[in-house]
Amino acid sequence: MRCMSRYCCILFAVAVVGAVSVPADAQITRDPEAEAAYTAGKEQLKQEKWEEAIADFSKAISIDSGYAEAYLGRADALRALEDYSTALENYSHALEMNDQLASAYNGRGVCYREMNQIDLALSDFNNASDLDRRDPEIAANLGNLLIDPRVNDPVSALRWLDKAIELDPKNAEAYRNRGWAHAQMREFDQAIADLKKSIELDPEEYETYSTLASIYFFQDDFKSGIEAISQAIEKYKPKKSSDPEKYISGYLSRADAKLRLAKKEDTDPARRKSLFEEVIADTDVVLGEFPDRYPEAGVALLRRGLALRLLGRFAEASKALTDAIQLVPAGSESPYLAEAYLKRGICWHYQGQDSLARGDFQEAASIDFEDPLPQLWIGFTYAQEQDYRAAIESYGEAIAKDPSFALAYVNRGLAYMQLGEFKKAIENFNEAIRNEPTHASHFYKRGVAHLRLHEYQKAFDSFHLATLNDENMAEAFDGAAKALKGLGRSELAAQYERRANALKSAGS
Repeated sequence: MRCMSRYCCILFAVAVVGAVSVPADAQITRDPEAEAAYTAGKEQLKQEKWEEAIADFSKAISIDSGYAEAYLGRADALRALEDYSTALENYSHALEMNDQLASAYNGRGVCYREMNQIDLALSDFNNASDLDRRDPEIAANLGNLLIDPRVNDPVSALRWLDKAIELDPKNAEAYRNRGWAHAQMREFDQAIADLKKSIELDPEEYETYSTLASIYFFQDDFKSGIEAISQAIEKYKPKKSSDPEKYISGYLSRADAKLRLAKKEDTDPARRKSLFEEVIADTDVVLGEFPDRYPEAGVALLRRGLALRLLGRFAEASKALTDAIQLVPAGSESPYLAEAYLKRGICWHYQGQDSLARGDFQEAASIDFEDPLPQLWIGFTYAQEQDYRAAIESYGEAIAKDPSFALAYVNRGLAYMQLGEFKKAIENFNEAIRNEPTHASHFYKRGVAHLRLHEYQKAFDSFHLATLNDENMAEAFDGAAKALKGLGRSELAAQYERRANALKSAGS
């Protein structure tokens, strides 16, 4: 009898557990009017009629305040309207009623992400993925957040983006984000392949072209990068009311890339000039939309000033750089201010205004303590004024900031040459050679210093090394001939002289 009683108790317990484990939705009978309003709201969502959807979901909630799915639907519509704070409240209400709604965690995570609450967004996306590992949107959102610089976990991002693409092979955004994750891991071939696949799936998304351009620029492939960023500029359409009418960051990026391409040694002179003029055209677009807004206009003016300077239009360049400097708010740590002062100083220098130039170089040095260039240029201004001791001191300050700065050693050597201190000049040319051992002109300059000291064998060795590094350097062959004459080797000297004359004739 006792066993029978125990058996009955067990059956009762199982019955109770079975009753409470029935899904909550199966026990809820919704008001028909609330159901109808909710169904209408879902249809409005499909048609992207956000305001109408909100009205229908609100009606459902007013009839049935415990309708979690209606809160979820209203939150989705509010999120589409970028009302993230109100959407977040609705997602939270939905989760209070049903904490198994993966899509509510996902939607709230998006809101947190847009509101820059990254830790909360990551927590919600993780909760959503725990509840539903088959939703490609959740996997894509989690992967996207993991490549955010504030999280910076491309390894985990790849895992989730792989999953998102597996679940939805036509998700162009997931391919784009996976491409960026590969790029963060320096896997550039995979990155480019993913971005090209994203473009294939959605050829109208400008951000994909922009991301592709960034990867090309990082690899110094400026031609491919310029082509990609030009596509981004062409495809750009504002996504928010606050977005500019034109792709301003794209124009600035392209202007920078064209400047860098123009400075490459293998760029044809005519193409170089054209690139500088194209830079000016790009900055015209930016300044047309933002004539005085910092930092966009300031960066555009800087790029414009750099291009004008390299075209030799120094007065116009000085004006553009001055405007860029004046746009920086007082006390602001502008990323371009030191460069603007440095480049304006160079313009003053080439206009013969060395006192003005020094002031700008000193200003640049006070902003960027580590950059040796301002001190180098201060040295140039003193050398221009034939104050070689002051120039030597400035070159020394540049070297102290960068002990491998060959150009500073060369110019300090030249200053010592002007003072007749040839041994010190040779010491500096030797330092330049150590840092740039294949630079023919360093050997040539050292040869000249040895020649002044009548050290003919050392002079010849230096000139000979110059010719080995540059077989078309006429002055090096000429110097070698002079050194050989000093050594009494006139026959060999004549051979070097003939070579020097042939090179001079070919050059003329």
